[in-house]
Amino acid sequence: MSHCVSRISSSSTHALLAAIRWRSAWQRRVRRAFTLVELLVVIAIIATLVGLLLPAVQMAREAGRRASCQNNLKQQGLAIHGYHDSKNRLPSGGRPPDASTVRSGVFVYLLPWLDRKDLWDAYDTSVTWSHPTNLPVVGVRIGTYECPSSPKHGGQLDHNPDNFSGGGSEWNPSGTNAAEKNGIVAVGDYGASLGVHPGLPAVVTGTVEISPGNSVPRSSLIVASASLQSGGSSPLTNGMLPKNAKLTFQDVTDGLSNTIALWESGGRPFVYRKGNQVSARLVGPDSGHTNAGGWCRPASDIILAGSSADGSTIPGPFLNKTNGHNHGQESYGSTGFAVWGTEGSSQPYSFHPGGLQVTFGDGSVRFLDETASIEVITALTTRNAAAVERKVSASSL
Repeated sequence: MSHCVSRISSSSTHALLAAIRWRSAWQRRVRRAFTLVELLVVIAIIATLVGLLLPAVQMAREAGRRASCQNNLKQQGLAIHGYHDSKNRLPSGGRPPDASTVRSGVFVYLLPWLDRKDLWDAYDTSVTWSHPTNLPVVGVRIGTYECPSSPKHGGQLDHNPDNFSGGGSEWNPSGTNAAEKNGIVAVGDYGASLGVHPGLPAVVTGTVEISPGNSVPRSSLIVASASLQSGGSSPLTNGMLPKNAKLTFQDVTDGLSNTIALWESGGRPFVYRKGNQVSARLVGPDSGHTNAGGWCRPASDIILAGSSADGSTIPGPFLNKTNGHNHGQESYGSTGFAVWGTEGSSQPYSFHPGGLQVTFGDGSVRFLDETASIEVITALTTRNAAAVERKVSASSL
């Protein structure tokens, strides 16, 4: 009897073990699915990680774009030195004060020192940049003249402002065909430094302490140009690269390492204020544009004026708030626009966080904090006024 019970018990044990092994093997073969709660937890974790990593990725990308922009400005600074070594003078944009005259900007003359001698050889300096002979050259986009952080607007071309009608329907009225009426010159994001706007001191208020117990009006430290126009019957503007000039390095008595030669000015010919585009249209009743942008245009050179804090008014005591005056509803006649005349109206401006980059006369590139006092920035803009200005150097920025 006990022998039978033992056999039955052994058989049951074997059967139970076999069942357990089968169930274990089946569980291994069957893949358990996520529950809804588990799935939501995984999604939340992934979203958190993305939220943490995305800003870092964006910052890394901007750092790369800023480095590329810095390299562009460095190459342009070296080109200025190459030009000076060859010509024994600084490059200068040619811009008579009247409309419909022969004009060429600084960046045209730098082409041979930026590995674009092919474009220089095809450019005719005896006629204006918008002459049909020069259109195949000026319509070429040049990477060294474009900041990667600046919006490209689908490759929108700048125009010849002659006969432009504010609020009208034609961006480039002098164009001979439909394509030319949409623009004729590729855009650049940099401008030669012309000097300080003559109206800036009048809008700068307050005092600054220049030594213990000695405060002076901020405006008294700003040395402005005599007029917007440079050369001819007018004195040269007081920057390093004024128009219609034949200056040399010896004329930059404030020191090459303390004098700005080139500015960033991104987003042109569209108008931007504090990172926001004023209008997506260049023509029509709600359009907006500044008189600058084309890399070959002397109007794309910059006379420092600053702006109001919101960027809507020029001149003003703030830097990097707008890339220029809005001419969208103004017309361009024989003497240019009503206030700015034939002169360009863009301002230093970048899409880098916190400020903008500039090239100094010695070829070095530095980042200017947009919160720097305007009298400090003007002191770095003039070429020969150190005896009056607030004592600063580029190394202090």
